[in-house]
Amino acid sequence: MKNFAKRLLVAVALFSATMHSFAHEKKSHGSQESHESHQAHGDKKGVGLVEKEGRGEKQLQALNVHWFYNWGASTDIKTPIKFVPMIFSLRTLDKSVHSDEVLGFNEPDNSKQSDISVQQALRNWPELTKKSRLIGGPAMAGNPVSGSWLPEFMKGAPKVDFVTVHWYKGADAKKFIKDIQAVCSAYGKPVWVTEFAPSTAGNGRKDPDKFTQSEVNQFIQDAVSWMNQEPCVQAFAWHDAKEGTSALFDKNGSLTETGKTYANAK
Repeated sequence: MKNFAKRLLVAVALFSATMHSFAHEKKSHGSQESHESHQAHGDKKGVGLVEKEGRGEKQLQALNVHWFYNWGASTDIKTPIKFVPMIFSLRTLDKSVHSDEVLGFNEPDNSKQSDISVQQALRNWPELTKKSRLIGGPAMAGNPVSGSWLPEFMKGAPKVDFVTVHWYKGADAKKFIKDIQAVCSAYGKPVWVTEFAPSTAGNGRKDPDKFTQSEVNQFIQDAVSWMNQEPCVQAFAWHDAKEGTSALFDKNGSLTETGKTYANAK
């Protein structure tokens, strides 16, 4: 009986030690997975590139970006830099994509962009979600929180893995941060800022020097630094205004002062 009790105590001790070791390994493995997941979203900086204007690999490398898109479903640029496709509108819903992510309809609340009603978008959304593993929601021309289009769309419970945002409200980094935080809070999903700059292309043509170079440089540095540290923001892409202080490239395709600031921003 005494020998049996002794053997039982030894068995219990061995079992306890084994379980402790297993728990430690599982905890360490979980931490590694969390770290790897964080690293997957560590290279956030990207750009929207208009390929038909001759922009390509040279510009992508000069900007130090880790991903790009072109408002289309495919690219002709040969580059190791990641391309993320977009299904721009209902007219491009038949396009095939080859990526882990796809960006949804571009500004459906804008008659000059994809111009889609909420009901049309919801009816056709299941077809879009078949195209990739991770789905970016439609990007608004208007306010994504206080406007009517996106809140109504999200009430329909579509598959949206991350919310996409466009932002053109000047060179005020504090306002930018506040607005992006509002989107994070409103939807509780990761955010991709797929267009942002002090000026749109239209405003860049009308008033190219509305914001000084110093103001734009400071905005870029503050906004990029915050987004790189903010877990809610998974990716961001500057929008080239083509003219003025929000332009990334000059007429020869070389980086402007703004382009250089964005390239160096961390």
